[in-house]
Amino acid sequence: MKIKLIAPHEQREDAISSPFKLQRVNLPLLAALTPPGHTITIVEEAFAPDDIHQEVDLVGITVLTELAPRAYRIADAYRQKAVKVVLGGIHPTVLPDEALEHADAVVVGEAEGVWPRLVSDAASGQMQRIYRAGKLTDLQGLPKPRRDLLPGTQYQGFTRIPIGVETSRGCPYDCEFCCIGQTLGQQYRVRPVQEVIAEIESIDSPHLFFADDSLGLNRNVAKKLFTEMIPLRRRWLAQGTVSLAQDLELLELMRRSGCLGLLIGFESVQKATQNEVMKIMNLRIDFYEAMRRFHGEGFGILGSFVFGFDYENKDVFEQTLEFIMRCRMDVVQLRVLTPYPGTRLYKRLSGEGRLFVRDWWLRGYPPDTLLFQPKGMTADELISGYARLNRQAYSLGAMMKRFLGMSPWKRTLLGCQAYAGVNLSTRNRYFKGLRNPQPFLQGLPTP
Repeated sequence: MKIKLIAPHEQREDAISSPFKLQRVNLPLLAALTPPGHTITIVEEAFAPDDIHQEVDLVGITVLTELAPRAYRIADAYRQKAVKVVLGGIHPTVLPDEALEHADAVVVGEAEGVWPRLVSDAASGQMQRIYRAGKLTDLQGLPKPRRDLLPGTQYQGFTRIPIGVETSRGCPYDCEFCCIGQTLGQQYRVRPVQEVIAEIESIDSPHLFFADDSLGLNRNVAKKLFTEMIPLRRRWLAQGTVSLAQDLELLELMRRSGCLGLLIGFESVQKATQNEVMKIMNLRIDFYEAMRRFHGEGFGILGSFVFGFDYENKDVFEQTLEFIMRCRMDVVQLRVLTPYPGTRLYKRLSGEGRLFVRDWWLRGYPPDTLLFQPKGMTADELISGYARLNRQAYSLGAMMKRFLGMSPWKRTLLGCQAYAGVNLSTRNRYFKGLRNPQPFLQGLPTP
């Protein structure tokens, strides 16, 4: 068979594209697990458009909730051509019946254990409607992903496109607003260090991105991995929790192994909300000290904050700005809380009658649309405070002030270009988003 694996990307003209791109690991891994005798093509729409006129027998599409409409449009187009389509990923895992309206088959859960059987069934004309992963994937012995099938993009502006590498899966925290525990399991699983090292050595690029949802939760394994990486002379980025800063030995090994920066989910600066977010509930270090340690090792930090938690009040915006500016945060991600399907947050807000639209992901709303009735502040206070914080944090003066807090080694020509490029593109993205209408803002009652 001729098989095509597709990672959708929003194609609308009014879409707010992220400045951060990387070469994924999930589709190349599926390609490596495909039984022999089949031809495979991988399409990353973030880098290059799909050619629907290519001859193909089976199309597999990975689906994130925010990209579900795009994925469904692609699936419908191929099915109209009598091509078999299978959907997998987070969204079909939590809403398989919805996904089946646009597919011949749906994978529920991690695909590695069922993909070879699905391909064989499709080749023999006996493909089932649903393939459920009966257990979590054993991360030992996974093949090296077929990165040779990925687009050959290396640069995005002044920044190299990092290559995705996976060292672990699962998250034990089970935060109310996240569905990782349901889709990838609450058991934190790690790959054998030597297998990760062998994979890194096979990658023809010094620039990596660890695609783990929570890098380094197993401290002993993480320290062994970073120690083994030191002589490889790679540069890498990752996403992790604030708790990484609690371990000074770990931070040093991260620096020596080539860490350049981290996406850190701070979520909220208000203590009442922190007590409700599992991953920072029992943090033994305050945010300012964590940032001091991260910057002390030379790491650039993209700090992520979410607004709209029930325990937040309208003071959170000024308090967040103060934190961002005092610690000279390198890049800031500001988001309105989104009730994703499959999360306990979605279930609770739906049960309390606070969701404005149950199937909001099918309605074409842009990112950061307020989709529920807030509790700790009015809807107008939430949206106006969010807009004001965006303009303040990404004013030219604020960006310059944050730049002056950069570690000296980053004040190279490349470092300055990267800082300016990422901040200016993020500023443009957020300012563009602020022009999007808030369809549910008018006439909402005060909580």
